[in-house]
Amino acid sequence: MKLKEGQLGDIFQCFIHQLSKDVLNADYYETYREALEAITVKLSGKQLDNAFNYFIIDEYADLLKEIAQRLDEKQINIALNCCMDKLNDKNKHQNICIKYIQLLEIISNKCNEQQLNEAFNSSMDIFIDKNDNAYVRGGCAKLLGIIA
Repeated sequence: MKLKEGQLGDIFQCFIHQLSKDVLNADYYETYREALEAITVKLSGKQLDNAFNYFIIDEYADLLKEIAQRLDEKQINIALNCCMDKLNDKNKHQNICIKYIQLLEIISNKCNEQQLNEAFNSSMDIFIDKNDNAYVRGGCAKLLGIIA
């Protein structure tokens, strides 16, 4: 059975709700995570963007890395734009910026040349002008080394 986009979004929201409950039984925690990974790689557009924004917190960083490795070209483009938008947001906390940089490191090996150029230019902008935080600039420097 193939689910429609709206159905995938509904299931995703239900699983997120259950995963975020403190009362979630530890026996089912891994099952929810595996299901979320399978569902997330089928999302597109705004739903995928929302998933990245939800999973960027420390608790789900490993899940996000697994998802990032399974994205197709269209999803990579969405993820890339999401990451670059968040990195260019001066109001984001440095730890969140670092998580997006780490995500870019993972997806960079699946990017085409145009996507790599966009990531490179965005990272250079942050490295040169837009971020006064040495920790974030250091992350951008590492990313630039990977992209180059």
